[in-house]
Amino acid sequence: MELRQIRSALRLRLGSAVVNDPGFAEAVLRSLNSYASYRDTFSSFSLRLQDDLFNALYDRLGAGMALPLDQGGFRRFKTSELPDAADDAIFVLFASLPRVPAQFERLHAYWMESGSPSAMRALYLYYPHFMPEAELSLMESIARENGIPLTDLPD
Repeated sequence: MELRQIRSALRLRLGSAVVNDPGFAEAVLRSLNSYASYRDTFSSFSLRLQDDLFNALYDRLGAGMALPLDQGGFRRFKTSELPDAADDAIFVLFASLPRVPAQFERLHAYWMESGSPSAMRALYLYYPHFMPEAELSLMESIARENGIPLTDLPD
């Protein structure tokens, strides 16, 4: 996992000023690196990642949680956005996992349980050989209808 991947994953939602702020991407990277499959489920890890993201944002934005926008101005970051921000970031973790059947099973179960766009994206990109064509087509339709990119992390 690399800082540029984290910045790329979170830039659209949080803006360049925040993701490029010294220490922010590093804090998210530390959180992602704390994942341990023997201890964490993807659901429990997502909750912990939400807490870590909140703390990193609060440290930078203060109580007002005003995000500087790339096009100028500010907008208030709402705590209701934390699950989506964590899902954006967790894709970086999913991209780094070994492409083995056991990981596919865990990720697929998490997608079915949570509806995580990042889990679906990872399944589509990294595990297509484990799924029937009908499920891949369903994922394409869901992605198209919901504006979910089915692309890999930038190089």
